[in-house]
Amino acid sequence: MRRVYCTLLILFSLTLPVLAQSVEDIKGNPDYLTGEGWGESLKAADNAALQDLISKISVSVESQFENIEEEVTDGSSVDSHSACKSVVNTYSQATIQNTERIVIANEPDAQVFRYVKRSDVDKIFESRRLKVFDMAASATRAVAKGKVDDALRYYYWAYCLLQSIPNANAVADADGHILTHWIPEQINDIFSKIEAFKVSEADNVAEISVLFDGQPVTSMDYTYFDGMDWSNLYGAKDGRGFVELRPGMTTDNLRIKCEYEYSGEAHIDKEISTVVNVMKGKVFRDAYIMLAAAPAKPEPEPASEEASQELLAAGENQAQSTESVAVVDSLPNNNIAELPAEKAAVYRASIEAVIAAIKSQKYDSVDTLFTADGKDMYRRLISYGNARIMGEPNYTFYTVGASETDVTCRSIPMSFSFKNNNRKFVEDVTFTFNADKKIDCLAFGLDNKSTDDILKHDMWSEYARKVLSEFLENYKTAYALKRLDYIRSIFDDNAVIITGKVTTRMTGADNANVSLMNNRYVQFTRQNKEQYLRNLERCFESNEYINIRFANNDIVKAGVGGEVYGIQIKQDYYSTNYGDTGYLFLMVDLNDPKHPVIKVRSWQPERDPNFGLVDLSHF
Repeated sequence: MRRVYCTLLILFSLTLPVLAQSVEDIKGNPDYLTGEGWGESLKAADNAALQDLISKISVSVESQFENIEEEVTDGSSVDSHSACKSVVNTYSQATIQNTERIVIANEPDAQVFRYVKRSDVDKIFESRRLKVFDMAASATRAVAKGKVDDALRYYYWAYCLLQSIPNANAVADADGHILTHWIPEQINDIFSKIEAFKVSEADNVAEISVLFDGQPVTSMDYTYFDGMDWSNLYGAKDGRGFVELRPGMTTDNLRIKCEYEYSGEAHIDKEISTVVNVMKGKVFRDAYIMLAAAPAKPEPEPASEEASQELLAAGENQAQSTESVAVVDSLPNNNIAELPAEKAAVYRASIEAVIAAIKSQKYDSVDTLFTADGKDMYRRLISYGNARIMGEPNYTFYTVGASETDVTCRSIPMSFSFKNNNRKFVEDVTFTFNADKKIDCLAFGLDNKSTDDILKHDMWSEYARKVLSEFLENYKTAYALKRLDYIRSIFDDNAVIITGKVTTRMTGADNANVSLMNNRYVQFTRQNKEQYLRNLERCFESNEYINIRFANNDIVKAGVGGEVYGIQIKQDYYSTNYGDTGYLFLMVDLNDPKHPVIKVRSWQPERDPNFGLVDLSHF
């Protein structure tokens, strides 16, 4: 042992001058930028080295930032160098961490050396450029679907990130748009197409109609000035929003601000949060709109006697052909039918009793209307953030085809507020009845656009489409209501649960993990079902609330395996002390439609520049 120790000591002593010489060579080489730091711990020394390196990088790229001192938030005057350093520092927790490192001395008196080639400095900013493009593309897709909240959030965050990139005024998309000009134009164009009208008022709650480009907005967030202060953040969904009034307050001249900054939600992406805190951002004065009176409906022109007789005959024929069911107008070509009034009466009585119980806070009075599972979900729902019924619900009852089991009531608007959050989540709650006419399931409904994205696949069975939409609703609701047992039931015991990216090769122990098609593999952090559930349980215990929002969903049916589907979702995840945004992929087996099973769950923070998003083709 003594001989081995002496040998190691000799080798170490011989290595020191070689290492020192290597560091000195790099320091003296003009092709490199370097940073050096000291500290009692290795982490402290490394952070100091990074800050030194950041200062050097800032000097090298300062000339590429135009008027940067005007863009950076600071209580006093700031020069261009310190402003540039603040911006470059927003990269320190991401790409700059990947610069080369040499540990010169270990703890307790640690010394760390960081360096990067000057020619590689631009690579530090490349990932952020790609993120800007990705967010702008997501915003454009959101506009097409009327999702104003997603569009404004992604455009604005992309604009903030853009200001932290060298030569930002030269960054253009594939169509040649200079993004520093094009993104603000898109944001203002969105504002110009938004209208809001008062619909009704009862119990100090006014219902408003929100239109985008003449159509009911799919989703939009807003605040309003109540005469004393600006309200919490509210959400309009499928053209319907609400305003809670102070006693004696009216909606006359009510001013609404369309939310676009989302500074309170920026924590879902650490990079965005850091940049938003450093950059001043941009004020959009067109974000303010006035609540108008509902436009008068045009009087119908009197029809001729002959035309009236034709319409009457057509109405009688249609009534005879739809004696048992009536197709819901908002769900075209989907064979989902609304129950006629006489058959819906028993379900309507139950829903009205539940609404009255929630309004009066006599929650126990309707316990007999639920199954055991339904009552558990009902209890969780009313405990989720001071639940309130919003306005006068306008709901319908429907079922699939001629079946009269599993009747669903869509949907009751409810608001949820939390002590440590300035946002009010407004959700459309759906109630599903079993064959015994008891409420067996409650869920936060998808918006109409997301539902239509599923129902338009008329090559799939109508039952599969219904199960898919309900599965997504139940999935997001289970996380909000912390239904760990339900989540356990929908994950296969051998489910693949991964976070990461696809690579072309694997080494060592990774060979035991999941192989992909075309000789591609996943380089990932993999958990088994029990590990995932344990981590999820800790997350549930440490958060007052959890809310999941789906920005987009694309669904593909697998070519083999029967009713197996790949669901790709742009997901925003919010909770009391954590948040993230990224792409969720679920491979779901619906061969037993009563018991959907998740075979694969994959999450990645952004599109990989090489392969894009994980999807069915990888499995």
